[in-house]
Amino acid sequence: MVRTVLTIIVTLFCLTQSAAAGSPSVLLKQFEGRWTSDGPAFGGAAQSVMIWAPTLKDKFFRLDYSVAVTRDDGASFTFEGVAHYRLGEGETLSAYWADNSGDLHPIRAERDGDALVAHWGVEGAKQGRTRYELLSSARMQVTDWIKTEDGWRQFNQNQFNKAAAE
Repeated sequence: MVRTVLTIIVTLFCLTQSAAAGSPSVLLKQFEGRWTSDGPAFGGAAQSVMIWAPTLKDKFFRLDYSVAVTRDDGASFTFEGVAHYRLGEGETLSAYWADNSGDLHPIRAERDGDALVAHWGVEGAKQGRTRYELLSSARMQVTDWIKTEDGWRQFNQNQFNKAAAE
């Protein structure tokens, strides 16, 4: 009898740990840190930086994102945005995105293996998705799509390297 009860307790504990390990909140904690990329973006050579960090008493994870772009014609600009992902135990996370182009989007994010897929925008307006995929503990690929009349169109993809902890 005691053995049966212990087996049930251990089984439930393992199932709980597996579910937690698969949650998007756990994945965000693996994203924590500063990530950089020197690759093309928005039609030009670019230097991109992402910083993922817990914030607001560890209730949220904040993403600060910036892309400094220089086009072939010499024109340059910086795109910047910020997102706050509400941490939780469920299979999806809610968040928002705001950027210096004036966009403000709700986000619904879910885990897909070692990737977080963020679906942003609203039906009938600007919609997109961003996939943040860990390739290793120190490399991440970020791919962006936007929904057009003809379907989904990829508009950006970069590989980021995690900076050494300071």
